[in-house]
Amino acid sequence: MPVIPPSSCYGLLPIMMSSCLLPDHRKLFRCLPAVCRSVQYAAKSSSSDYCQPGLRLVYGPPAYNLAIMQKRWGRLLCMAVLVSSGWGATPLQAEEPEPLTLRQLAQELRARNPQFVQAEQARAQIEARIPQALAWDQPMIGMEQTPLPRSPLNINHSQGMSYRLTQTMSFPGKKRLAADILEAEAGSAGAQIDGLYVDLLAQLKRQYYQLLALQQLADINRNTIERLGQIKQVAKVRYANNAAAFVEYMNAQVAHGSAENNIYQTQRLIEQTQQGLNALIGRDPAQPLAIMAETWSGLELPPLAELTSRARELHPNLRDSAHRLQAAQKSLDLAKKAYYPDMQLILTKHSNNPPYGLAGNEYGVEVDLILPTWFFEREKAGVSEANAGVISAQAGVELAWRQVQLEIANAYSRLQQVIKERELLQQRRLPEAQAAYRLALNSYANNAGDFNGLLLAQQNLRDTELSAAWVDSALQQAKAALDAAIGQAMESP
Repeated sequence: MPVIPPSSCYGLLPIMMSSCLLPDHRKLFRCLPAVCRSVQYAAKSSSSDYCQPGLRLVYGPPAYNLAIMQKRWGRLLCMAVLVSSGWGATPLQAEEPEPLTLRQLAQELRARNPQFVQAEQARAQIEARIPQALAWDQPMIGMEQTPLPRSPLNINHSQGMSYRLTQTMSFPGKKRLAADILEAEAGSAGAQIDGLYVDLLAQLKRQYYQLLALQQLADINRNTIERLGQIKQVAKVRYANNAAAFVEYMNAQVAHGSAENNIYQTQRLIEQTQQGLNALIGRDPAQPLAIMAETWSGLELPPLAELTSRARELHPNLRDSAHRLQAAQKSLDLAKKAYYPDMQLILTKHSNNPPYGLAGNEYGVEVDLILPTWFFEREKAGVSEANAGVISAQAGVELAWRQVQLEIANAYSRLQQVIKERELLQQRRLPEAQAAYRLALNSYANNAGDFNGLLLAQQNLRDTELSAAWVDSALQQAKAALDAAIGQAMESP
C-alpha cells in the first residue's frame, strides 16, 4: 500500500473522502483500515507536521501527544468518510406537489370521480337496449308427429310428421316507438350526467375558493403575530422606562400566544379542506395537494334576463325534463298502437317418411292475428296510464323551469350583495382599520395612547382583514353558484 507522506496530511481528508466514495458500503469498511494505517504512519513520522494552523496540540510526553493525534485524526476521517457516503445524513424531504389550477382540478374531477363512471354505465345500459327493442321477435321451430297409434310416445310408428317455423311480427311502428322511448331515456340519462357534473363542479369551486381563503387566513395570522410582536416590544420598552405597567407586557404576550394558536387551527382547516378536495376528484384523501390561484380578470354581471335566457339552452335539468316529456309522448303513441293487432306467420313442411324424414313436396302456411283483449280493457288502461305520464312530464318541465328561475334569482341577488360588501370593505373599512391601528401604535409608542385601545385597534384590523379575505372567497363562490344555476360548467379559457 502506498504510504502517504506526513506533509500531505493536511490534504488527507479530501483524498480519503474521494477514494472511499464507493457504491457498495462493504467496500467502504474495507477502506477504513487503510485510512487509519495511513494516519498512524503520518503521526509517527513527524509530530511537527501536525502543527498546522487551526490545530492545537496537547503538551505532554511525545508518546501521549502522538496517541492523541492518532485518535483525533482517525475519528475525524472515519466520520468524514461516513458522512460523504450518505450514512447519518438526514433524508431529503418529499418534493412538493405541483400546484393545480381550478381548470386542472375540474379535468381530474371529470376523469376520476367514480360517480361519473356509474352514471355513464347506466346510460350505456339504456343505449344497449335500443337494438334489442328494434330486433325481430325470436323465431320458433317445431316438429309435429301425427297421428300416433295407441300412445303419444309411440313416435316410431308415426303415420305422419311435419316441420314448423313460427315467426311473430309486431304491428308496423310499434318497435320503432319502443326504440324512440329508449333513445329519449338515454338522452335523459345524458342530461343527468351533465347535471351531475355541474353540481360537483360547483362543489369543487366552493372547496377550492375556501382553501384559497384559508391560505390567505394563514397569511393574515402571520401578519397578526408580527404586529403583536411589535406591540410586545413597545410594551417592553415602555415598561423598562417605567412608562407602562408590567401587566400590559403580559397581555401582549398572551395575545401573541393566542395568535400562534390560531395558526394551528387554520392549518387543521386547510388540511381538512385539502382532504375533501382530494376525495372529490377521486384521489386518496391523504395525498398532498397544492392549488394555484387563477388570475381574476374582474366580474361583469350580465342582466338577469340574459342569464335566464341562457339557462334555457344550457341547464341540464331543463334538457332532462324535455327528454322525459318526449319519452312520455312516445309512450302514449305506443299505447295507442296497442289497439292494432300483431301477426304470427307459420310455415309448415310435411314429410312422407315419418318419423324423421325430410322427403316430401307438401307445404303449408298459416297467418294468425293477435287481437287486442276483450272489450279493449287492457288497451284503454294503457292509454290512460300514458296520458297521466304525459301530464306529469309536462308539469315536470314547468316545475324544472320555475326551479331554475328561482335558483338564478337567488344566486344573482346573493352575488349583488357580496359585490356591495366587497366594495365597502375595500374602499372604507379596511383603510380605516389600517389607519386606526397605525395611529394607535404611534400614540402608544409615544406614551400618548392607551394599551387597551391599541389591542382593540389591532383586533379590529385583524377582523377586517379576515372579512376582506372571506368576502373575496364569498364573491368567487357566489359567481360559481350563479354559473351552476344557469347550467354553465366551465367558462372558456
